[in-house]
Amino acid sequence: MTRNARLNPRTASGEIIPTTLNASALRDVDGKVIGVIGILRDMRAYEQVLRDLQENKAELQEKILDLEKFEEVVVGRELKMIALEKEIENMRRQMEKQRTEKGLSAWS
Repeated sequence: MTRNARLNPRTASGEIIPTTLNASALRDVDGKVIGVIGILRDMRAYEQVLRDLQENKAELQEKILDLEKFEEVVVGRELKMIALEKEIENMRRQMEKQRTEKGLSAWS
């Protein structure tokens, strides 16, 4: 018995056809081998699907890398915005403190 044996026969024009072979011995009632029965399956369409999937996988991985870079830029900008907002708030507090101190010194 043979299962999924990979074969690559050639056509008369020289084209290689990827195939798989499943074969079993054909026996008579006494168990003597009297022949072989098998199925040779053309795998060209299957292999094309695999190639397409690999190409799609590569494209998706490239897009994931692009999205990761984009996320890094966006997160970096967001963090800068938060830092700037904190800096602005600190400056406002300092200005308010200075105004308060000037107001008190004017009354002293």
